[in-house]
Amino acid sequence: MRIKYCMILMLLGLLPSFAQQNMKSPKLYINITVDQLRTDFLYEFSGLYGEDGFKRLLGGGKVYPNAYYAFENIDRASAVATLATGTSPYVNGIVGERWLDRSSLRIVNCVEDHKYQGVYTNAPMSPVRLKAITVTDEMKRATRGNAIVCSIAPDEDVAVLAGGHAADEVLWKNNITGYWCSSSYYGLYPSWAADKNKEVHGRSSKWEPLLEVEKYNNFGEETPDAFSYSFNGLKNIREYKTTACVNDEINEMAKAYLESSLAGQDDIADCLSLTYYAGNYNGQSMEERPIEIQDMYVRLDRNIADLLNYVDRRIGLENVVVSIASTGYVIENSEDGAKYRLPSGTIYMDRIEGLLNVYLGAQFGKGDYVEGVYGPQLYLNRKAIERMKLDKLDVVSHTVEFLKSVEGVEDVFTIYRLGGMLSPEMQYVKNGYNPSSSGDVWLRLMPGWKIATDVASESNMTYRTPVMFPIIIYGCGVKPEVIENMTPANILAAEMARILHIRRPNDNSLRVF
Repeated sequence: MRIKYCMILMLLGLLPSFAQQNMKSPKLYINITVDQLRTDFLYEFSGLYGEDGFKRLLGGGKVYPNAYYAFENIDRASAVATLATGTSPYVNGIVGERWLDRSSLRIVNCVEDHKYQGVYTNAPMSPVRLKAITVTDEMKRATRGNAIVCSIAPDEDVAVLAGGHAADEVLWKNNITGYWCSSSYYGLYPSWAADKNKEVHGRSSKWEPLLEVEKYNNFGEETPDAFSYSFNGLKNIREYKTTACVNDEINEMAKAYLESSLAGQDDIADCLSLTYYAGNYNGQSMEERPIEIQDMYVRLDRNIADLLNYVDRRIGLENVVVSIASTGYVIENSEDGAKYRLPSGTIYMDRIEGLLNVYLGAQFGKGDYVEGVYGPQLYLNRKAIERMKLDKLDVVSHTVEFLKSVEGVEDVFTIYRLGGMLSPEMQYVKNGYNPSSSGDVWLRLMPGWKIATDVASESNMTYRTPVMFPIIIYGCGVKPEVIENMTPANILAAEMARILHIRRPNDNSLRVF
């Protein structure tokens, strides 16, 4: 009897593994990030959508409408690194698109790497500064390298970070030439992309309202004005990247890749990462361009529908899982607050650097106490402080005292405030810090205030405001449901690891946030 009982227990113990083996796995994971996509606009403009794009995903997918990033100073690089790894900048190392490199005292791109050569670009890139493992890395590891991974985005930082360390192909659009470029880090440049580059010189694009302008009335416009922007060949690439035209081109690249690739053609799950744009046109405010932002969402809806329908014909949506997430912020124009006499102002970091050196000189003797500044970060001259045999904590304390007296500064943070048991607010601050790339001291500004490196940089100045954004997972292995709770962004990596039957990257868990 005892033997029979033990055998039953053993069989019951095997049931989960048998069940997992019988679970249907996706053949292709399409990982979509939309720069500046926001939940309120996604739903507000829904009356303008077709049935096969956002409505299909929202109605048939697992939807987290209230997702957020649990750290400060979000930008597209820190956001994408968080989505890819399931960790915060404190772990993954990507505190922003750029930061001050202490060894060279120059501002570096988060993905630049001069060990490699650029292809169709003079700027060599790699994920060397990404310190954590991504979902796509785990896909590679789980399949002994057989999973195919490709990442396509308008900009290099997003393309590289979304691709992870083990991507096969990573492509982004050159801001000067308009060519799709890559890095020797990824081996041979793909022939299908070279064919697309042959079309660049003769390419012309025009962005006009897709629908009758009278339908774009979500902001209460009585007589909305139409718009028209034209782009030819190599001109105004940066501006072009803030239009709906760039999303059309991303779709063209995605379909060209899938036509030439074996991705999704066998039982080993592959990944295609795509990045779209849903922000304001050319840094202008929504008040100035209300029709453009509505048309941006309408066209993005059509882009997603077009992509899904193509993938359905080629692979079958029953074999595909799709995720959509956002960078979780919007870029706002600095002139908006002043127009309505809201509290606002500008802090010029070059002036702060000079005044702080004078202040610390009066306290400790003449010296170069500040090594450099970037954004809200100040980097102290550690070697000079050590050479002068000063107590670093004492120098930092006086630095904080000075900075708190600056108009527009709400709070000042240092590494000394990030130790021990932390309050939720201080954990939020720590999540956005990284010892290798963050400054010794950094500022939190009052609402409406902005950072400028110098007076010259104030022209057309913008700033980022965090917003709630959606995470949507749709397709193979996904049960439709809506989860209204506030949801940290790193849930995406955990969910995709579960659906793809791979290990969570970095063994990530929600405690990270």
